[in-house]
Amino acid sequence: MTNSSDASTNVRQFERACTYCGARFSVTVLREAPPAVLRDYQCPDCGKSSEVHSSLPPLVRLVSRRTDGKSDNYQETIF
Repeated sequence: MTNSSDASTNVRQFERACTYCGARFSVTVLREAPPAVLRDYQCPDCGKSSEVHSSLPPLVRLVSRRTDGKSDNYQETIF
């Protein structure tokens, strides 16, 4: 995961790989007033959810497609 931030605007950007499908994507979040809250964002290829603290909904951009060779979407299971 790579990180970058701009202290003057409280913008944080990081890149990560999806733990389900292997796709790589960048996430940009804004942390300023109103206070940051826990917000969901999804992998653009399979839909697996993750969370990050942000003032506004995170902006997600696909960097590279999935690497698992499948075409299914992540299915959340709750027991």
